[in-house]
Amino acid sequence: MKMPVSKEQFVTVAKRVLSYATIVGALALGFSIGRYTQNFPPKKELVSNPYAKAFAPDEISIAVNEANELMLIERKTGKYVVYSDEIGMTIFRMYTNRIYQNAKSND
Repeated sequence: MKMPVSKEQFVTVAKRVLSYATIVGALALGFSIGRYTQNFPPKKELVSNPYAKAFAPDEISIAVNEANELMLIERKTGKYVVYSDEIGMTIFRMYTNRIYQNAKSND
């Protein structure tokens, strides 16, 4: 003789099935979103990246402003890119060290 399923047992089993279904649904949704974004790469940026172009030495001027920030100024257009003070100071130290080494070797 079969015993009827009590309400508590049914609720317990239903909660467990619902939690597993939620996890499987979230995994399936994440997988489908990943497949969708892989098939459609992002569009190119409308604004160009100022750090993407390499300059020849005759195309730019290098300056350090009063905040010790390095500035690369394009000679033709006058456009400039400002780098943080740490980069400016590092390059300044490299140049001064090179000048010092050259002066020391000439002695």
